Parts: sequence; C-alpha cells; structure tokens
Amino acid sequence: MKDYLKSEFNAFQQPVGTPIRQLLPVTYRHERLIGQFVELIPINDDRPNDLELEQLWQTLNTEPDARCWTYLPYEGFSNRNELKYALQTVFGFHPSYHYLIKMNGEVVGWIALLNPRLTHAVIEVGNVYFSHRLKRTVAATEAVFLLLKKCFEQNFRRIEWKCDDFNEPSKRAALRFGFYFEGLFRQDRVTKGRNRNTAWFSIIDEEWPELKAVYEAWLSPDNFDPQGNQKQRLIHSRLL
Repeated sequence: MKDYLKSEFNAFQQPVGTPIRQLLPVTYRHERLIGQFVELIPINDDRPNDLELEQLWQTLNTEPDARCWTYLPYEGFSNRNELKYALQTVFGFHPSYHYLIKMNGEVVGWIALLNPRLTHAVIEVGNVYFSHRLKRTVAATEAVFLLLKKCFEQNFRRIEWKCDDFNEPSKRAALRFGFYFEGLFRQDRVTKGRNRNTAWFSIIDEEWPELKAVYEAWLSPDNFDPQGNQKQRLIHSRLL
C-alpha cells in the first residue's frame, strides 16, 4: 500500500492519516541551480541585468507567433520596459520564487515556484515560459528536474502542476515529467475574461526516489549521441 493511503485508528476507532515525522520546510531557499544543460538564476532586485533582459527580449521577439501566451494569465509584451516591470514584480504572483532559464549562455525563458504552503510542505511549479528556443530540449526537462530535486531536498512533501484543461501541451508535459493527474477543478477561475477549468497534477515525496533515478539516467551523457539526440526516452512507471 502506498504510504499516503495508510491510516490508523484514533481513540474513537475512527480512521485517520498517519503522523508526519519528517521536518517540514520553514522556507524555500531561493538560490541559483546549475545543471549540465541549463542554469536557473533567481529573479531578484539585481536580476535580470541589462544583458539578460536584452537576451530575453530578443527571444520573445523571435517567437513565430503569439500562441505561447494563450494559456498564461497575461499577454505578450510590447516593449522592454513592460517585460522588465513584469519580471521585477514577478508577474504579480505573491508569494513566488521565479527563475530565469539560461541555456548555452543565454536567457531563453522563465519558470517559477508558486503558492508555497509551508505548513503543509506543498509548492507548485507554474508560470512556465519555455520559449521556441527552449521547447523540446534537454535543457527544458532538466530545468523541471532541478526544481523538483531542490524542493524534495528541502522536505517538501508535494509538488503541484496546474494548467488550463484545454492546454494539451502542458498536460502532456506534466505526465512526461512524472506528475500524476488528480482531476479537473471545474470553473476554477476566470482568466482573461474566460472560464478556466483547471487540470491538477502532483508528485509526492514517496514517488520521488524512483523518478529521480529515471531523470538522472535520462540526463546521463551516455544517453545522448554526438548530435545531442536521446538514445532512450524519459520513461517512468507513470507512462507504462
């Protein structure tokens, strides 16, 4: 039986969840994360710097169209100042921990941890902008891995992924990254004046050791040919 399904009986012979004995996080340490293919740089008072902002602005301006903004709660940006303001105010998500995503020495997107519920050791991966340069790359997968690894190292028990139910690429990505589909929250919110039904996914701590091993095997240099093509897909028990 999975640990999260286990129970015991109280003094009234009612089933209750098992006690939590692990230390719970008192905060999230928002610091630089470095992988083989990607670097996650915390957005703070000093970041992005002028060079990073320019790199990001050029990336945004080379998007083939505006579809990348459809399921985010904001539209694209008409100038650098709008982009800089959004980054400096972390897009209005409070509290949150936002990162610039740097690949091959250039900033090509952003990702965040949102809605920390420290009392319950829960946090959410969200506000993900994988640019056209970042989508379907090893770096994109490693960015998610670095966040998951950091959260579970800090004793988070549950990591969430939520998206518009019409956002099929995001739902496919959640499953590929090892998240478990938990259900549909109907009429969860209003986004850009439209109804949004939200698909909920999660990974919990007892699942992480298996997923971590799968990620590490997939990210191994031995799994890629000289052209950078994967030899084995990222396969875990969720997809079997």
